Amino acid sequence: MTQHNNDMPTAPWAQPAAPAGHPPNGKKGWSRRRKIVVGGVAAFVILGGIGAAMGGSDTETKEVNAAPGSVSAPTPVEQAAAEQATVAQAPAPAAQVVDTTATEAPSPAPEEAPAAPTLTSSQRNAVRAGETYLDMMGMSKQGLIRQLSSDAGDGFSVQDATVAVNHIEQQGDVDWNEEAVQAGQTYLDMMGMSRSGLIQQLTSDAGDQFTLEQATYAADQLGV
Repeated sequence: MTQHNNDMPTAPWAQPAAPAGHPPNGKKGWSRRRKIVVGGVAAFVILGGIGAAMGGSDTETKEVNAAPGSVSAPTPVEQAAAEQATVAQAPAPAAQVVDTTATEAPSPAPEEAPAAPTLTSSQRNAVRAGETYLDMMGMSKQGLIRQLSSDAGDGFSVQDATVAVNHIEQQGDVDWNEEAVQAGQTYLDMMGMSRSGLIQQLTSDAGDQFTLEQATYAADQLGV
């Protein structure tokens, strides 16, 4: 026979569930919190409407500002780019032409060489005779004038003989140093002569009448 233990604790009686819409037992504030929650939802809906209204107002303002014909102040970057474009499109200054005709002095005309004197018929003949002597033998300037003007020679006047020899010299047809060498060679071919004797013969008034420099040049070239 089963014995019941009276010492075992008995389970408390389960309380029936509270009906819907009523707060549980001992919770009197449920109705108040519900009102607060409902009130909060209503306030969120109201604030959302106000925000939508304000958002619409901002959108309209942006649309008005972006509408054609509206003028907005340029930014510093846009202003700098506009200035650079203006400078690049500006035409380059025209080159200045300096008129130098008033300041430059006219260049002097080149000097013309003096015209050669006109030779008389006698002087032209003296030139031809002098060139013949120079082709045959070595002669000094003074010796050639003497030969052309001598009564025992060609008999030209001293003036015509001097003009003829100067004309030959100006034409560059004679080298008096080489004429001294040629005269000295003639003497050495005919006879033996010392250096001093050759120089004396070439410079003597009774001889060839070369200058001392010309006679020395000849002796050096001939090796005496």
